[in-house]
Amino acid sequence: MARTRRANLTADLIIGGRGTLMDRFLAAGLPVASACSGRGACARCVVTILSGAAHLTPPRPHESQTLARNDAGPDQRLSCQCQITDPTSEVLATTGYW
Repeated sequence: MARTRRANLTADLIIGGRGTLMDRFLAAGLPVASACSGRGACARCVVTILSGAAHLTPPRPHESQTLARNDAGPDQRLSCQCQITDPTSEVLATTGYW
């Protein structure tokens, strides 16, 4: 399951299910910025992984290139490209516009 930390909430929002983090956030009603419709080209959907990064699929070359091109930090991932490997695992993520 994914957890998201939002600046305006006191508790984390728990998001279950399969698919990319972007899919899970959108299904929970959270806004996710994107100009490339989830193809991993724009990096607008970048999220910061606060904990549980080991439970995400490793970055593929395309995601790594996009992150590098946009000066992303080592704890950042494209929500449209990464998936939780085990739906029972917890991943805590946030972004600047939540």
